[in-house]
Amino acid sequence: AARLLPRGPAQQAAVAAVSGLVISYSGVRGVVGRDLDAPVARRFGVAFRRMVEELHPAGPVTLVVGRDTRASGPELQDALMQGLSDERVRIVDLDVAPTPTLQFALGALGAHGAVAVTASHNPAQWNGFKFFLGPDNTVLDGAQTARLIRELAAAPAVAGAVTRDNQQERAVALHVARVLEQVDAESIRRRRFRVALDAARGAGERPALRLLDALGCSVTRVDVERESEPVPENLAALCAAVLENGCALGFAQDLDGDRLALVTEAGTAPGEEHTLVLVVDHLLRRPHPSVPVVVKNASTTRAIDDVVARAGAKLVETRVGEVNLSRALKRQMDQGRVAFGGEGNGGVILPAVHLGRDSLAGMALVLEALAQRDAPLSTRLSELPRYHMAKLKLPLSRDPASLMAAVERAFPDGAADHLDGLRLRFAGGAWLGVRRSNTEPIVRIVVESADAQWVSRAVDRLQDL
Repeated sequence: AARLLPRGPAQQAAVAAVSGLVISYSGVRGVVGRDLDAPVARRFGVAFRRMVEELHPAGPVTLVVGRDTRASGPELQDALMQGLSDERVRIVDLDVAPTPTLQFALGALGAHGAVAVTASHNPAQWNGFKFFLGPDNTVLDGAQTARLIRELAAAPAVAGAVTRDNQQERAVALHVARVLEQVDAESIRRRRFRVALDAARGAGERPALRLLDALGCSVTRVDVERESEPVPENLAALCAAVLENGCALGFAQDLDGDRLALVTEAGTAPGEEHTLVLVVDHLLRRPHPSVPVVVKNASTTRAIDDVVARAGAKLVETRVGEVNLSRALKRQMDQGRVAFGGEGNGGVILPAVHLGRDSLAGMALVLEALAQRDAPLSTRLSELPRYHMAKLKLPLSRDPASLMAAVERAFPDGAADHLDGLRLRFAGGAWLGVRRSNTEPIVRIVVESADAQWVSRAVDRLQDL
């Protein structure tokens, strides 16, 4: 990010503001108190406000702001709003709200931009910002992020007087109503599902409870503080609650409510990849006016490929990053095609709601899939393609380019592509991917195969590298 800034003494403060932050098309993230504090948040507020005002010179401008439940959120949100404030700006304050509600509200409330104060799945000491722009209502792409950083160079760390228009209740009500329109809610209500919900005490909890109540579910709330990412090793409390309360399934969110993981009635967590596989398979079984297009990223399980092929649908693959999926989906829809998809991290994207990951849409679709057949979740999942997968995140201790080259040399029988980092494909369908994270100073590794031993051997070799 610093390389994008003009040189000179006037830019030194802006360079300092981004030093240590992880900045990409996934947003801005940093460790609070080390890389991220109120002055940095204020400067980003000014930069984003100036950017939106330049895009809409006739004014006035409406900006939506919300946050997840991290302890650092209130101070950062206040500082951000001070930077966003201007006589030409109306700020719609959603206070604590999941990112999908904020993204939906950007369109539903006719706003020009939005900012979520969140570090999504990052550990608790992190926080950050996700920036969104209308009219597409998607996160910033690479070019827009570069423009934001250039604005930062000229952005004084001023504090404007904040006038808040709190629309939290209205935004949540509108979002839940839109999700309900996408499913046969009455068929779900007739089943009277007993479910457990683990929101990690995050921003998605209240909207999820509201949705589940509207769908006639009896909900056991799992009140536990855990790491944000809803991966199996973080879901022991949810697994136990499902068993103890005889639930049909459990839902787990991350702190900003855009990811969804499942727990079966047997108290097992199959992994967040299976959320998207189940949802895509369910959506492909619906009647459509044209051949559906499923969009996924390059790190998502090939089980998606299988269900798409089985349904005679079309598959489009993108780089990792929500904006890449959103833009690909929009291109397909602009051509008149039915399109949906998401990421294997539990990120379901249903464009009829909005063009971002949405755990509420995921919950409603999973419940509809279960309501249509008298079979438990474990049976439904067993009918879907399934591969052995390992996901690792390791400290980035060497130059990424030299790392990728070393991986290629270590696996000479793999066919390489560089859509996103490095991906090697092997005979029999196995593959592995290595890429630098967009959100943390780490390298992410994904290995998948029908052969569990092949996965284990590949992981060992990669860890050695």
